[in-house]
Amino acid sequence: MTEGWTEIDNNFFAAYSMMLSFAGSFILYEPQTGCISDLIDMDLFKKLPVKSDNPKFIKAASYLRKIDSEHPLDYDKIINDHLELFGGKGKALAPPYSSVYMSRDHIMNDTASIQVRKIYNAYGWKSQVEGKVPDDHLGIELQFINLLLTKYPELEDDVCRNEISKDLIKFIDTYIKPWINEWNRCVQENAESDFYKGIAYLTVSGIEDLYSTLSRKGRDLHLS
Repeated sequence: MTEGWTEIDNNFFAAYSMMLSFAGSFILYEPQTGCISDLIDMDLFKKLPVKSDNPKFIKAASYLRKIDSEHPLDYDKIINDHLELFGGKGKALAPPYSSVYMSRDHIMNDTASIQVRKIYNAYGWKSQVEGKVPDDHLGIELQFINLLLTKYPELEDDVCRNEISKDLIKFIDTYIKPWINEWNRCVQENAESDFYKGIAYLTVSGIEDLYSTLSRKGRDLHLS
């Protein structure tokens, strides 16, 4: 049975998977000038894959839509933002690790990474940078969310989809919601480029929209 899940639902999750994958890759990896140039040529910053009335998404779009071929980017500023914000250069100004924000001493530790890896292992998944980057890195957590999102169209009934929905809600509740807004605040206060200000707002709004939609869909299925 798939009455509770429509093609519109599948398109929604595919769009958010694409958006979070896009944002997560620029958080995890230092951006390459050629990659950003390709995105500008594709006009992707003006044609984001989702529509949302979330104020944080609107804020993200307002930053990213400034990026086009008529307004040359300062790539050095973008790359420096990545290094300064996420830890490639000395102390990170907006460290993308859950343990930093969720621990009492605000210092990155192995506990959160070990805990989140257990969730990854339960799905038979591991990061391509396992052993090099701690598993509680936001970019890796977004990769895992995308893994679950891509499973939606592959499942045959609402029961299975509802189970993944519950896992996604629990994962976001436990490992992302408690700190993502604090991380975004750090990015907004310290980023020099519109690019990373937009990426941070895009990430937070994507998580919020996804969470609210999954929660609502779960309640609808429970009541049906």
